[in-house]
Amino acid sequence: MKTLLFALCPALCLLAVSALAAPPTFRVVTEDAPPFITTMAGEGEGPGKQFVSKLMQQAGLPYTHHVYPWARSMALAQRERHVLIYALARTPEREANFYWIGELLASRIHLYALNGSRTPVISSLEQARQLRLGVVNRDVRLDWLRVNGFADMHPGDSRGLDLSENTRVNMMKLRRGLVDVVPMSRGALQAYCRHNRIDCGQFRQVYTLPLTISMYLAASRSTPYEYVNTLRYHYRKLVQDGSHQQVFGDLNEH
Repeated sequence: MKTLLFALCPALCLLAVSALAAPPTFRVVTEDAPPFITTMAGEGEGPGKQFVSKLMQQAGLPYTHHVYPWARSMALAQRERHVLIYALARTPEREANFYWIGELLASRIHLYALNGSRTPVISSLEQARQLRLGVVNRDVRLDWLRVNGFADMHPGDSRGLDLSENTRVNMMKLRRGLVDVVPMSRGALQAYCRHNRIDCGQFRQVYTLPLTISMYLAASRSTPYEYVNTLRYHYRKLVQDGSHQQVFGDLNEH
């Protein structure tokens, strides 16, 4: 028996070391937000998922993919280990709260109204403050608008920020006349129209905000740095071999 145990010890020790060295299963979280991802038959699909899936495969890291309301995805990425989040706007206020893996997309933000509505073409932020704006809760556009003097709507208000849990609800409010405009990139609007098989001609651009958003894949701050480095390395490889351009090239609005 002792001889057998001695013979098995190296194999058992190797298995134990391998188990300890096995990478964790990452939780990749996002929201239903074109052009990065749209929910189809309960599953999220889109260029964001396509690129992140390729990155995780190249890095050799197991993962699960989840589409949540943005506020929930943000909460998980701020509190839990081994969480990746996209597409997260990189801002000075968020800089120290995440590990930034790599940029996915840069987008100009425009205000879109429903074609045929009475919402006029405007030329200033002051005029925009007189409108009802549909925005997603905890989104960087909401933060930017608040900093720039836009107030949240309350019952009875005829102007201000009307909060929704995701882009789908936000656009539904616009199409039903419950808000006057929504802030979106051109690529996001086109992706929304494609996904819902509707004519984008029913929307019109009324103003371009002085705002360009750099959207990133980021990791929760409690994620071990060895995995952050691995992800950054393979992100750079996908940029160098053209994979990043292939997925996101037509969507960038620098």
